[in-house]
Amino acid sequence: MEREQLQERMQAVLRLPAARRYSYFLQRVVESGEVWGLDGEGWALALDDSGRDVLPLWPAPEFAAICAKRLWSGFEPRPIKLQVLIENVLPQLEEEGMPVGIFFTPEGQGHPVSARELIDALVAARGLSA
Repeated sequence: MEREQLQERMQAVLRLPAARRYSYFLQRVVESGEVWGLDGEGWALALDDSGRDVLPLWPAPEFAAICAKRLWSGFEPRPIKLQVLIENVLPQLEEEGMPVGIFFTPEGQGHPVSARELIDALVAARGLSA
């Protein structure tokens, strides 16, 4: 029963428009203190509409895990501490000009943001919850 409820909640979140999933992502990662990527022989990457690499991130391992199919088959959810993301990962991505894809769904829809936008949004969200 509990597993069914979790599945229903996950499906409800996945059906949200990308902008609402982004808000959910910000709230959840500030609460948990970590984000999740998919790791195989390195981090899983996606492509944006312009053909640029994008780093996909999720708010919880179960959301990342359901996207580990097709091109990401064999990849496993791996956490990144929020502090490390803000201080190391996102500044590196910003320097490289690589955007971030927030909360992809199994159908491949994510919310694209620049690394700088995500840093600013996470810092602001942390300030609100502090």
